Parts: sequence; structure tokens; C-alpha cells
Amino acid sequence: MTPDEARKQANALLATLYANVTDWDEALLDQALLAIASDGQPFGMNDLRTVLPDDACKPAGLYFHSLVNLEHPQVLQQAGEVRSINPKAHGKKVGVYYLTAAGRKFIQDRQPARTEQRRAAA
Repeated sequence: MTPDEARKQANALLATLYANVTDWDEALLDQALLAIASDGQPFGMNDLRTVLPDDACKPAGLYFHSLVNLEHPQVLQQAGEVRSINPKAHGKKVGVYYLTAAGRKFIQDRQPARTEQRRAAA
């Protein structure tokens, strides 16, 4: 398999996985991220894990990954790495980030957009 084919296959798999992150998951995670980032200090998945119920942590990884890879706007700016507190990660390093001003606006703006979408669907 060529690197291009591998990238296409990986992107297709990620798209399938992202589809499993529900609007409810996203809304919950948006609120948690805004609360954690409100003090201006760097944060990461370890911080989300400490405030979320276990069942919300599964989609949180995909949610976080989607924000890390979003370029327009750049939502998160990497500040460093720490070891994961997730026992299943076996000490793997995870990123620590700052929420950018554009990222805060992006997340805040999609909250009413999500409400409006639900109203239109009803």
C-alpha cells in the first residue's frame, strides 16, 4: 500500500468514527472544554477525563482530535505534552493545548447553531 492509499484509508476510517460522535456528545464536550479553558491555562484530554463521566470519554478522544486538526479557525495551540492518565493508554504522551480566541468563538458560535438546527429538524 502506498502512503497516499494508506492516508486515504485512514481518513475514511476516521470519518466513520467521527460520525459516531453525536450532537449531544459534542454539546457536552464543548461545555466542558470552555469551562476548563476559561482560566487561560493549558489543558488536554487528562483534564477532560477528570470532569467527564467514563462513557463520555470515548467520544472525547475523537472530539479532541477533530479540534486539534481544525485549521480554519485554529481552535487549539499546542503547549506541550504530558503522560495520559488513561490506564488503557499505558503512559502514552498526549498533547496539552491553549484554546485560541478564534477557537473560543468557534465553539461558542456553534452552540446556538446546534439549537437552531434542532428546531429546524423538529
